[in-house]
Amino acid sequence: MFSYRFLLKQAWDITWHHKYLWFLGLFATLVASGGAWEYQALSQNLNSGIVGGSYYQLNNITAISDLIKNFGLGIIDLFHQGFWTALSVLSVLLIVIIILVFFIWLAVTSQAGLINDVKEISESKKKDLQLTVSKSLTAGHHHFWTVLGLNLIIKILTAAIFFIVSLPLLFLVVEDTILLSVIYTILFVIFVPVSVGISLMINYVISYRVLDNYSFITSLDKGTSLFKKNWLVSIELGIILFIITFLASALLLLVMSIFLLPLLLLGVILNLNWLLSLVVFIAMFLVITLGAVMTTFQITTWTILFLNLKSKGAIAKLERLFNRFHR
Repeated sequence: MFSYRFLLKQAWDITWHHKYLWFLGLFATLVASGGAWEYQALSQNLNSGIVGGSYYQLNNITAISDLIKNFGLGIIDLFHQGFWTALSVLSVLLIVIIILVFFIWLAVTSQAGLINDVKEISESKKKDLQLTVSKSLTAGHHHFWTVLGLNLIIKILTAAIFFIVSLPLLFLVVEDTILLSVIYTILFVIFVPVSVGISLMINYVISYRVLDNYSFITSLDKGTSLFKKNWLVSIELGIILFIITFLASALLLLVMSIFLLPLLLLGVILNLNWLLSLVVFIAMFLVITLGAVMTTFQITTWTILFLNLKSKGAIAKLERLFNRFHR
């Protein structure tokens, strides 16, 4: 029988006993949200008030458009500063772009490689699998463009959904009417859960591409079908992972408050720069490590769930409780 407890235990065993996966998880964090961004946005909207939270989202979209506009104006103005100045700035910009492209490649390849390795580990009966980071990146590189495209689709769709939801707010600034507030509330209730669902569904789409080597369109079609059949299981697992991530983050914050905060205050009082630097370094190391571990754990869990849904299927906890109640 399908069990979240067994699923999470298997995912944690793989995460803990194959620590090289943390390297892949570290960079996969840049692209693999697994619904985390949408859950965070939804939580922020509820905590700030629906209207206040969405004004924050709308402000982010406006800030991005302003940044692009100012960047373009800066490039145009650059050529009025002299040839060598423009050449120097453009050279630095080119180096930054190359580094950015490399990290994008590393993030997407790590995500695909991690999914591939989780399947090999979970299905292999050998205890001494010869898996390495280089082999994982090589396997993930074969799916780079498709997985990159899928990640871009989910980010663009999510941004578009939040923009559509926030549109009534623009009109509310001009004219405050009850009708616009009602329209906004309806859009929020409909589209935000859709955004979360799309983000969860993309886990299956990417898994179909990486593990079964289907084409872009076929992976999208099969991933959508699998999510439709198991949407409740997916949402339940997404909530469980969100809670686990939240509790792990809270625990880390508590540990740092107990052990690192006194050292930080001591460094400030005694003006010990070396101690301040050490505390900041340790805090950054702990945060980055936790992020890598949690991303590895989440991707591992979704991959194992995907394999289970394909081979055995699963019944959601709420559905089991409902069936038991009506017997």
